[in-house]
Amino acid sequence: MSGAGDGTPSRRRMSAGEMAALVSAAAAVVGLLLAVFGVPLLGGSSPGRPVVDGAAAAPAASDTPQASPSLPLQKGWRRIAAPDLRAAFALPDDWTQDVDSAIQSGWSSPAEEHAMSLKRDSSYGPTPKAAVAGQLEWYRDTPESSMADLKAVTRPTRQNGKEALLLEIDYHYADRSEARRRVEVFVAGKAGHVYQLLFDTVATHERLAEQKELLAAARAQLLIDTSVRGREEAGGSDMSTVGP
Repeated sequence: MSGAGDGTPSRRRMSAGEMAALVSAAAAVVGLLLAVFGVPLLGGSSPGRPVVDGAAAAPAASDTPQASPSLPLQKGWRRIAAPDLRAAFALPDDWTQDVDSAIQSGWSSPAEEHAMSLKRDSSYGPTPKAAVAGQLEWYRDTPESSMADLKAVTRPTRQNGKEALLLEIDYHYADRSEARRRVEVFVAGKAGHVYQLLFDTVATHERLAEQKELLAAARAQLLIDTSVRGREEAGGSDMSTVGP
C-alpha cells in the first residue's frame, strides 16, 4: 500500500468503463484467432462437431462408408448375394446350393464333407440369447432334428460390430454313430430378426481344422441388413451393395 510522502507514485484504479473496453478488445482478438486459424473451443472438438463425454463424434453423412466386406475376397472363393435375407456372404467356388428359401440359404462342399447355412429368422425372438435357446430346444427334439446326444457350449463373441453368441454342438445323427460338430454364430439384425451363420462337419481332426478356417473366412465376409443386387461375384463385380 502506498502512502503520501513516501516517494511511491500513486496507482490510478481502472474505471468500470475502461475494464469493459479491455474485455471487449480481448474477446475480439480471440474471435479473430478462431476465424483465421480454426482454433478449437473445447477439448479438441472442432467447430460444428461437438464431442459428448465418453462418446465419439458421429461422422458426417459423407463420411459414412457403404457396406463392404471387411477383407478382400480370397482366391478360390466367391461372394453370394441373398436379397431375401438382406445379406451377402462368401464361400468356396465349388460349393453348391441345396436350400434356397425366404429365410435360409444352405450350401454343401463337393463331397458333402462340410455344410454351411445362413439364416435370417425371428421365430425364437429378437436377441442372440433367445435364438440360441429356441434353436437348441429344436435340436434336442430328436424326432424333429434327427440329432442325438447333444453337448452344447455357448460363448460370447462379436460379429459385424455387435455382441453375438457362438454356439458349438457335438452330436451324432440318431441313425448313425459318427461324431459331428456344428458351429453357429448368432447376431441380431434389424426388425426383430437374428442372423445365424452355421457350419457342420464330421468331427475328425482334419475336418475340424478345415471348419475353423471356413468359419473364420465366412465371418470376415458376412454382410447383414444390407440391400444387395445380383447373385454372385467370383473375382468380378456382378454383386453390389446398396447400403444398409
